[in-house]
Amino acid sequence: MVTIRDVARYAGVSPATVSRVVNGLTGYSTSTQLRVEEAVLALNYEPDSLARGLKTKQSAVIGVLAPLVSDALASEIMSGVESAARSRGYSVMLGRTGLGSEHAAGYLRTLRTYRAAGVILISAAITADMRRALGSAIPLVSVAIRDGLRFPSLAIDDERAAYDGTRYLIGLGHRHIGLLAGDPQSVLVNTVRERGYLRAMAEAGLPAVLEQGNSLYDSAPPALGRLLRRDPLLTAVFALSDEMAAAVVNDLQRLGRRVPEDVSVLGFDNTRTARHVHPALSTIAQPLEKMGELAVERLLAGTDLRPRILPHRLVERGSTTQVPPG
Repeated sequence: MVTIRDVARYAGVSPATVSRVVNGLTGYSTSTQLRVEEAVLALNYEPDSLARGLKTKQSAVIGVLAPLVSDALASEIMSGVESAARSRGYSVMLGRTGLGSEHAAGYLRTLRTYRAAGVILISAAITADMRRALGSAIPLVSVAIRDGLRFPSLAIDDERAAYDGTRYLIGLGHRHIGLLAGDPQSVLVNTVRERGYLRAMAEAGLPAVLEQGNSLYDSAPPALGRLLRRDPLLTAVFALSDEMAAAVVNDLQRLGRRVPEDVSVLGFDNTRTARHVHPALSTIAQPLEKMGELAVERLLAGTDLRPRILPHRLVERGSTTQVPPG
């Protein structure tokens, strides 16, 4: 029988680190997490959380499939998931998107072997191959994305949220508003948010200027450069993640543009990133930790299959202002 020490030896880490990764705790790097996950899959390791499952046909494990642990949105949702799971006697096993469908399918097959109580998808779409790997008996709940899903979901009205954010900037007097979107191929919700921006701009009779990043910090400066070349008169940028918005603020300052005096910047999500940039970001807030808590509740209840729309709100901070007259 494979033990935690075997997994630790295979991954080149301590047994304590294996325990932290398997139970969804913190205190390890992304590369360490990847090595442990690969060792678990390669050795078919079954942790102690399976003990209950041998009798009940269901283990005390909840799987979570999410972007990289460095992703601010996923990290804050995970805080809610972990808190709610532990209070109910469940451990969390984290898998990551962005490493290819084969890796995700392997992770889901492992959850099936573990007899997981269910799987929570954070800002991630599930392919047919992934669903087959998981099987039909294990329930799914999706968080922060809802379009086209056939299982329970918890999300804000993303189109309305982007519409409201754009209308807010228009209300401040901005007429040249660029949108910095995420990659629609990686997160379907980006396309939904784009629709909200485009609708608000069309209703106001304003030209839409849109460029795509990938929702992460490093993708924003090149996309901002393209926006400014397309419309040198931009007075506002609406970035569809706080990480991209923070990068926009820093890059505008590098270019000698003052935020918000020359260019207002609006983010999306209200993650910790929004509070740690200067000036602090105005942003569209999602109830991220609450989403994680509710996902665990719905997963374990297993009775309500309807999508649930949660409220969003505008948080005004120092990165946006009225357009000066004249």
